[in-house]
Amino acid sequence: MSANVLCIKWGTKYGSEYVNRLHKGVRKNLSGDVRFICMTDRGEGLHPDVEVLPLPVTPFDEASFDARKGGDTWRKVGLFQPGIAGLEDDTLFLDLDIVVTGSLDDFFTYEPGKFCVIHDWLEKKRAWMPGRDGRVGNTSVFRFHPQKHTRVYDYFAENQEQVLEDFRIEQQYVTRTLSNDLAFWPSEWVCSFKRHCRPTFPMNVVRPPHQPSEMRVLAFHGYPLPEQAIEGYQASIFKSTLPATWLKDYWNDAA
Repeated sequence: MSANVLCIKWGTKYGSEYVNRLHKGVRKNLSGDVRFICMTDRGEGLHPDVEVLPLPVTPFDEASFDARKGGDTWRKVGLFQPGIAGLEDDTLFLDLDIVVTGSLDDFFTYEPGKFCVIHDWLEKKRAWMPGRDGRVGNTSVFRFHPQKHTRVYDYFAENQEQVLEDFRIEQQYVTRTLSNDLAFWPSEWVCSFKRHCRPTFPMNVVRPPHQPSEMRVLAFHGYPLPEQAIEGYQASIFKSTLPATWLKDYWNDAA
């Protein structure tokens, strides 16, 4: 039986090299056979071992969503549609702007059958606020069961207007919908470059980014992108970083 790994690529922000790097990083760090699937509208340049499928069907006007800030991530709802890619077993989804830095084997044995996701770092800190409990996932890395978790798609398709009124971003909706099956990855497995590697001001201007020792996956939400972090990122004084030279080994090794 193959381990199922899924990614999605649309538009031009990320080229085929991001998919190919991700594929190579997965193959290096996941034991056994792997079915690596990329759902995309642009399949040119992908490694021949990448299974290329069309973008998932979505029950909304994608062009209008793409025009909204963060609206394009609602496309992930389409990954939960019944019969997606003929998948029958637990499937690991990975964003394209992540870097695999360690073994992925445990991502398939941890809490089998549940919806496993990153415990969103910012929402965790907001748990004290009225109306919040902090139990929101970050869907850069999640594992779902394609037969058990189709209600994410089904409910959205029937209640789109209400869902968009109740939830600002897709990961809030997905997490709440699957709250009864929810499990968060161990915090040391998936790290955020911004929150775990980049020193806070003023140390970010004199100290290079840190490499967490137990990390398996490094997530890049927003900016910098991985190649920008490697070279050093110039933005506001609070968001700039010195070069993350250690990251270059993982990034180039997967090229």
